[in-house]
Amino acid sequence: MSMINCEHCGKVFNSNGFFKVCLDCMEKDESDFTKIKEYLYERPNSKIFDVANDLNMPVKKIKRYLRESRLEILEKNNHFLFCEMCGKPIRSGKYCDVCYREFHSNFKTTYISSVRQKVSV
Repeated sequence: MSMINCEHCGKVFNSNGFFKVCLDCMEKDESDFTKIKEYLYERPNSKIFDVANDLNMPVKKIKRYLRESRLEILEKNNHFLFCEMCGKPIRSGKYCDVCYREFHSNFKTTYISSVRQKVSV
């Protein structure tokens, strides 16, 4: 365990190396996410800016949930979330399907090559 500052509020807390936010901020974040989920359950075709305005929540937070694949945009060709590699519109996450497969196949090839080198030595 090490003492670090919470990335959200700056408070010092004991971290196990995995969490970068304190328990209070984590609970608030989960509460905000639950509010968004409930809002979208009641209004499934809502736009991102409607959710942000009605819940008084930053668009940046909603976009983070989209990047974390915790939420998904219904429109296939939206103009809000884009693949970090090729720039194509995506509905959730960081990469489109093509770039995701390419990234992971390159990673797998590199990993297998490094394992084979270690085994053959």
